Amino acid sequence: MVDDEIKIIRQVRHEISAEFGHDVDRVVDYYRSVEEELKQSGRYRFAKHAAGPEQADAREAAVASGVVDGSVAPPA
Repeated sequence: MVDDEIKIIRQVRHEISAEFGHDVDRVVDYYRSVEEELKQSGRYRFAKHAAGPEQADAREAAVASGVVDGSVAPPA
C-alpha cells in the first residue's frame, strides 16, 4: 500500500517537472510560487526553515576551511 502511494507521488512529481522541461530553476520557481500562494491563503501554517542562509554560509565556510568534509556521502 505504501509503495503504491510512493509511486503516485513520484509520478506526480515527474509530471510537474515535465511541465517545466525538467528545468530545475523553473521547477523551483513553480514550487516557491505555490508555497507563497498557500501562505497568503491563510489556510495553512508553515514551519520556519530549519537551515536559514546564515547556517548554509557557516557550513560553506567550514568546508572551505577544511573543518568539515564537503563530500555528501559518509566515509566508508
